[in-house]
Amino acid sequence: MNENQTQRNAQGRNETTLWTIIRLLLSKFYWLLLAGIAFGLATYLFVTFCITPKYESRVSFYVYNSSDKASNTGTVNNNDLQAAESLAATYSKILGSNSVLDAILEDLGENAGITRKDLSKMVAASVVSDTQLLEVVITSTNARFSCDVANSFVKVAPTEIVRITKAGGVEVVDRPELATEQSSPRRLFDTAIGFVVGVIVSAIILILRMLSDQTIYLPEDIDNLVGLTVLGQIPTIDTPEGNYTFWNLVEGGEIRYGIEEENQSINN
Repeated sequence: MNENQTQRNAQGRNETTLWTIIRLLLSKFYWLLLAGIAFGLATYLFVTFCITPKYESRVSFYVYNSSDKASNTGTVNNNDLQAAESLAATYSKILGSNSVLDAILEDLGENAGITRKDLSKMVAASVVSDTQLLEVVITSTNARFSCDVANSFVKVAPTEIVRITKAGGVEVVDRPELATEQSSPRRLFDTAIGFVVGVIVSAIILILRMLSDQTIYLPEDIDNLVGLTVLGQIPTIDTPEGNYTFWNLVEGGEIRYGIEEENQSINN
């Protein structure tokens, strides 16, 4: 009898409880662990050898409207803040426009070797929530190139924004730095995800196997399935090693094994 069926019979053939499933998974813990390790290792090897590393460079801008810049009092009212936040959302769209991307490509020069479409996929501009800060993230397979593009945004963005909107402007807050670590893939994180997926998949397979197992192992299974009572059973007799041709049930219920020649000599 296998372990799955033993656990199910302890609770009833047709009744599967949460505790039954937990006991099944605990009894097969080593399989879950091995599956997790296998999936995790496969994920690590895949992200290491099949995925090209990418690097990020960031630049952030502070958005102001005209009254903010012209004010000499050192104070900013709520209307100015709201206006600046509204401008920040507009500026984030402008930074991804064709006009700004073309200006970036012109600043990078012919050696950049990319098209506007390629550059657009590398750039992500967004507004930092509930602030007047605008962040631009450049992602590339080359850390130096990402930094160069970010520096081009530092030079081009303030001029282009003012030229297009004729209102407000931006000031650089954080200048881009050369990335020393890859942003993706995250090997440790991806490996951990692979381990978890392996454990979940193997657990699902074990549970489905238990639920779909309709083999009859115990007399109680027949009673539960068809409502018939078992009147008798044929015992399983474990034969010891050797070339035996018969067995006898002797006094005390002990089973005695022998060969045919020995049986004939006893009868004579």
